[in-house]
Amino acid sequence: MLDTALYQKIIQEVSPHLAYLHLYFQGEPFLHPQFLELVKYADQHKIFTATSTNAHFLNEKTVPQVLDSGLKQLIVSVDGATQEVYENYRIGGKLDRVLAGIDLLIKSRRARHQHFPQVIFQFLVTGQNEHELSKIKSLAKSLGVDELQLKTAQIYNYENGSPLIPSDLRYSRYLPDGMGKWKLKKELRDKCWRMWQGAVITWDGDVLPCCYDKDGKYTMGNIGITRLAEIWKNVKYGSFRNQIFLDRSEIDICKNCME
Repeated sequence: MLDTALYQKIIQEVSPHLAYLHLYFQGEPFLHPQFLELVKYADQHKIFTATSTNAHFLNEKTVPQVLDSGLKQLIVSVDGATQEVYENYRIGGKLDRVLAGIDLLIKSRRARHQHFPQVIFQFLVTGQNEHELSKIKSLAKSLGVDELQLKTAQIYNYENGSPLIPSDLRYSRYLPDGMGKWKLKKELRDKCWRMWQGAVITWDGDVLPCCYDKDGKYTMGNIGITRLAEIWKNVKYGSFRNQIFLDRSEIDICKNCME
């Protein structure tokens, strides 16, 4: 529940340098009572805005507000083409409600002759839903979404395998190592463009190096107390970046990264 005053302070401070703002981190953004006002504020500062949602909050009341907000990209997590498969991962979710909301948004956008927000279906491919790939492609086409993204699943303790690893390894971050274990498909290299491209700011103002720091372990400072320009160049941030070049495998949040 990001404080509106803190948010506005952040936007005012970083807007001269900020091109892209993803309003989402480990939660459902539409639960924030003023979420679309936050979007509008960034849009007024000429910042490209995107978010990720489960789409359960898209309805006749909110859809016009979404279209008025200036939101440029709406990523919708749809990890199943049938209710039975969808609820395996989105526990308690209702697929028909999601599809009705997306259908309403796209039809309303067309009626207004608007191009935004672009609607992206994001399908997290796992061993439990990969058999529905053809169905999700047909579903995305029938709804008229702008893009379908097939995303690989990040799995903790993948070394011993998991039922979430798809059998079609094109959609897996992991490969058998030939000795009964699993390994990352992509070699971990001692570099990372993310450290200079952007950062994550949590609801309470903590600055994190990237979205893989899901628990806020590597806090570089707090933007409610210190300007981002100072945090960006402080000793702690510098040491973290240096470790990336020295041995990235020593940083636990990097061990499951595909970058």
